[in-house]
Amino acid sequence: MTDESNNVVEQTIPGVRVAPPSSNPVDATGGDVGAANISMQQPVSVQNVSTLSIPTTEKKEEKLVNNEVSAQGADDSIQEKENVTTVKKQKKNKGVKFLLFVIVLLIGALFFFWKYHQQQMNFMKEKCTPVSTSSDAKKLDLNSTIVRDLYSKVYTNIKEDLGQSELNDELKLYLAYRQIPTGSFYDSNCNLFTIAGIEPFVCEESASFTPKAFKKDVLQLEVKKLFGEDTNIPDQNIQLGNSCVGGYKYIEERGEYVQGLCKTNAANMYSVSKKLIEATSRESIIVLKERVKYYGSEGVSLPERLASGVYEYTFKLDVNYNYVYVSKTLVVE
Repeated sequence: MTDESNNVVEQTIPGVRVAPPSSNPVDATGGDVGAANISMQQPVSVQNVSTLSIPTTEKKEEKLVNNEVSAQGADDSIQEKENVTTVKKQKKNKGVKFLLFVIVLLIGALFFFWKYHQQQMNFMKEKCTPVSTSSDAKKLDLNSTIVRDLYSKVYTNIKEDLGQSELNDELKLYLAYRQIPTGSFYDSNCNLFTIAGIEPFVCEESASFTPKAFKKDVLQLEVKKLFGEDTNIPDQNIQLGNSCVGGYKYIEERGEYVQGLCKTNAANMYSVSKKLIEATSRESIIVLKERVKYYGSEGVSLPERLASGVYEYTFKLDVNYNYVYVSKTLVVE
């Protein structure tokens, strides 16, 4: 487009400056023909040419491909991790199940052995322990050691029954004296021995008689073992009535019991038959039953203190685990 003065009007494209047209011919082959070569007065200037770069689309496509590959790889990695996690969970679940199985098995085994132990303990208590811990009475074997031992402590012969049949301090000291071990006796002498209160016993040392003696503490120990820790019986002569049974003089100055000698031989006109017929236990109590029958010589009456019948001897377990002698009772005449 030209004006009247044939001056070339410079046309512009926004952002591109275009050279004015020339009247020279143009070589279609692209070579120069004179000055007909289309030339720009100045190189095409494009602001921010980089923004018009063609490879941008290619880079975007490449990025998309790379992103797709990365995403695919990430998916594969996540899938692989999920598979690993699943396998680990399965192994963990199997381990937990196995552990629970072992624990249940151990609990079952412990319960079984505990039950078996309880059964064995109950059997042993029933079989080996003659004492009943329940309120129900239990019969004991008359030949068991505990029954035989207790009965030996209370059994008395006819001479002892004639001397004292009542369970008083006199008889208690005598029964305790019978429990003294042989090793606690020793040879002694008749120093300070008097016959007062112990007749017909005397103490006369000779070639045929050397008195035995024992310490008072030895007797008191047997008293507490046989009759209980709280039993207190004053030291006194050991003699049943006025008979020749016992015969140990307590000499306070010496702290000893010294043996006397009885020279009287009184005729015995009585006899007795005794038999242990029953032994029972209930909780901490043991009761022995003895059937007793006294006989007198022909024409001789029995003393009142010799009563035939069934006697009960009661023992109780004390705080020291000794069965102490509690009472003697006539239950059947």
